[in-house]
Amino acid sequence: MTNRYEELINAFEKRLRKLISEYKSLQEQNAALKAELDRKQTDLMHAYQEVLELRKNYDHLQIAKNLGGSEAEKAESKQQITKMVREIDKCLALLDE
Repeated sequence: MTNRYEELINAFEKRLRKLISEYKSLQEQNAALKAELDRKQTDLMHAYQEVLELRKNYDHLQIAKNLGGSEAEKAESKQQITKMVREIDKCLALLDE
């Protein structure tokens, strides 16, 4: 009987060591995935900021293009300038809060 108990204890210890090993491996994998997620979020924020900057530049180019055109283009430019002024006012209001 003692031999059987020793075998059961050895098998239990073996399984426990394997479980601990897998746990440590999963912890390392989790840490790596968290680091990768942080990098991806940072990359996404940079890309988002770049998109905003490109949109702003596009709007500026549209305004510059429309300033030298027909009356309809001038009216569109005036609307775009008014829109930009409203956005600036909103930003200033947010800063005052």
